[in-house]
Amino acid sequence: GLRPADGKLGDQKRSVTPRQARDAGASVLVIGRPIARAEDPAAAARAIEATL
Repeated sequence: GLRPADGKLGDQKRSVTPRQARDAGASVLVIGRPIARAEDPAAAARAIEATL
């Protein structure tokens, strides 16, 4: 799963940051819970985008 560097892993056994996924060649990132369950989803999305 994709998780921000400061994010909780939750039930994910394997995870990488969005930046690590992009650097490994991902062309599309699907980021669910870190945004959907955030107190401010728009701010969470912007914070993740800023790391790319």
